[in-house]
Amino acid sequence: MAFSPREALAGATVLLTGGLGFLGSVCLEQLLRLTEVEKVYLLVRGKKHLTAAQRVENMLCLPLFHLLHDDARSGKRNVFTKVQAVEGDLALPGLGLSAEDAAAVRNEVTVIIHCAADIELDAPIQKTLKANYLGTRAVLELAAECQKLRVFLHTSTYFVNSHLPRHALVNEKIYRLPLDLPKAGMTDAEYSAAADAGKLATTHAEFVTAMLERPAEEADQDILLVMNRLNFASSYAFGKYLTELSVEEYPLPGRVSKVFVRPSLICSLAGAPYPGYVAGYGGPAGYTMGYAAGFFSHITSVAYGSDYIMDLIPADVVAALVLAAAAAGLVSSSSGTPALAIYHAASAESHPCPLKLVFDIMGKFWEKNPPPLRLPLTWYPTFKSIDERLEPSAVYMTIGRRVTLTKIWGVSRVLSALGKSREARLLSNAYKAFGVYNSRRYDRSITCAVDNARALQGQMAPEERQLLPMVWEESIMSWENYGNIMGSGIRKLLFRTKEDSVVPDFVTPKFRTWPAAEANVLRLPAHDTADTAVSDGSDGSDGVDAIAYSKVDQKQPDGVVKLTAKAM
Repeated sequence: MAFSPREALAGATVLLTGGLGFLGSVCLEQLLRLTEVEKVYLLVRGKKHLTAAQRVENMLCLPLFHLLHDDARSGKRNVFTKVQAVEGDLALPGLGLSAEDAAAVRNEVTVIIHCAADIELDAPIQKTLKANYLGTRAVLELAAECQKLRVFLHTSTYFVNSHLPRHALVNEKIYRLPLDLPKAGMTDAEYSAAADAGKLATTHAEFVTAMLERPAEEADQDILLVMNRLNFASSYAFGKYLTELSVEEYPLPGRVSKVFVRPSLICSLAGAPYPGYVAGYGGPAGYTMGYAAGFFSHITSVAYGSDYIMDLIPADVVAALVLAAAAAGLVSSSSGTPALAIYHAASAESHPCPLKLVFDIMGKFWEKNPPPLRLPLTWYPTFKSIDERLEPSAVYMTIGRRVTLTKIWGVSRVLSALGKSREARLLSNAYKAFGVYNSRRYDRSITCAVDNARALQGQMAPEERQLLPMVWEESIMSWENYGNIMGSGIRKLLFRTKEDSVVPDFVTPKFRTWPAAEANVLRLPAHDTADTAVSDGSDGSDGVDAIAYSKVDQKQPDGVVKLTAKAM
């Protein structure tokens, strides 16, 4: 009998955290459109004189939900009645829930999908531990009290394994690392010597407690010793690694299946309900905006080596895997075999996209479709051939940054003088997002295996595979086509252009002869992998209100609901 995520989720009551964020909102839309869940509780903070319910109402007016609005207007069905906001905060005792909301959640919820996270890559360590480690711990404490809970799904990140060697094939496992707590004021040499001697070993819980008890500046200095030793590039990645350990060990009732979904770099939607939809400047969207706006003065300004595989994954593919993985957890729970299941939502193994192809696609698209806001003397650098090599250069990157910042400073002053402060802020926001990702620290190319997602997909009926594509492959869409969709969405939603995009000619793309993924994979020795058993295939922050919209005005000819932008 085929595995059916829709059937497994029918009648479920879901608690979703991070539902106002990009991934969380896409998960919510798919839950409402593609399944027959009974109810979805959204854990949301009140903010800026808005209650949780008001924030959820605003979010449901985003163009992401236009198909559901069509159904409601036509009288077909109104799934919005299934959504209930519960006001709370991961940082408060008991999540800050009212007695009434807490009782409802404890008595009704069968599935928890935990997407809330602070995704700032270089946040102070105490900030990221409070939001991600302690915040997740608070959700686990609530989960332990839920009488009907059968699945706890934690959205992690592929960055938890970014410490592994370049091009390592990363299996769907936990790669255990030694945790050594530095003493206050230790030098790097002192720390390394003591750690090598086994004098500083500790548990993740003791490590986190100690870091949170230290003065903030001291904690930030000490965490650098640990991250350098373990080869982590960001506090976010290290914090999420510790969070995985916490979720794995937390004693939930034996009937509860634990599930990790580790997305790579989440990008615009590839398909329904809104191809190209994107909700903020973070991640690849900000990087692409920076390229479009002319932030690269030359190809040597790129922070990644020419062998880098850009592990992009559409948000709708990630959400489809989240739903299917949660459904598989329900099946495992019902069969009496709940276990930890880990899934990668990534593309480097199933549909590799080399850096050279990324720049070729971006160059062609933005040459044809220049944005309304870009720096003077902008041109779009690409690689000349598949044989061209690039080693990141600190000198060229510094020169490129200085040239770009000088241009941004001048253009912003002119825009402000002309009363175009929004455009000036747009440039600034795009540069911040661009600057975070165009960093040599993140020139880390790993290949995440998607065996568990593939196995899960293979058990599904063909019609459900079409509705919930969870493995990104060439057979679904070429990178050229996706690049055009992504670029068009960024032009319309972030640059806010009105005209349609022109599709570049990709009849003979010059970088399609990239070697097969298998040839570029570094396979780790068996003893370097984790000893934790994981799925056999059978088994993110509250969100930034980046683009707010008011009520639906009318339906556009292309099927996208037109929404009136509202002042932030």
